[in-house]
Amino acid sequence: MHRAGIFKSSVLIDVVNYAGLPLLAIYGFSMFAYPWISGSGSWQHVQAVWDRWQSLNAAAIAFVASLVAFNISKFNESRQRERDFVAAKAFLPSTFSGLMEYCSRSARIYSALWERDGKTPLVFEHPDLPQGYREVFSNCIRHADPSVGSYLSNILVRLQVHDARLRDAIGETTKGLDRVVGKHTLIAYVLRLGELYALMGNLFGFARGEESFQAKSLTWEDFRNAYSILDLEVDEFVIDESMNLQAFTKRWIERAKSQTAAGEK
Repeated sequence: MHRAGIFKSSVLIDVVNYAGLPLLAIYGFSMFAYPWISGSGSWQHVQAVWDRWQSLNAAAIAFVASLVAFNISKFNESRQRERDFVAAKAFLPSTFSGLMEYCSRSARIYSALWERDGKTPLVFEHPDLPQGYREVFSNCIRHADPSVGSYLSNILVRLQVHDARLRDAIGETTKGLDRVVGKHTLIAYVLRLGELYALMGNLFGFARGEESFQAKSLTWEDFRNAYSILDLEVDEFVIDESMNLQAFTKRWIERAKSQTAAGEK
């Protein structure tokens, strides 16, 4: 079942539980406790009350049976969704490994673009994304909890944006020297590549089943590790004191923190 369908049925069951359980508590007191009090412990009085409210009692029993059935259905759907996610998640580590290798090849292209002398045209072959990664992400997002699904969707969007930017950078390079992507743009591209790599790295332990999922804001240490693994020397991406990869990344991190804080208010 599609996650949206599960979500809607789950919400309906929660509403029924929140509304129904208090009503059942009132019914239980009114039907099983109050008659003894009002009848001073008379069994005949209790029987008379139950006989008078036979229709209500039958409806209450039917409602309890329905409530139990709904909750069993919700439990089974939740367990099935967990099993489906475990099956889908089994393909995440290999998919991440392929994507990280793709990021490494992308980083080598960005480094070559940065270091070019402006005289010799460079021709690059666009690296291929791993086959089937869209299906793996789609299955995981469909069956995962909303927080995990949102995190994976975020990675998928950034991956597609990066791929489009890389194609654009390669295309401009092969069309002529006057259309080569500039260094200011390259610094932004490298930052986004580091972000993408760090996001996947943070999820690797969860994908392997070694740790629980925990979304966290990226820090300079996360970016620095990503740049290092991608063999992107931070000290080489420098235009001036204010416009270099390290300063640009730290400013981006501060803006992201400010936006997150503003969104939480």
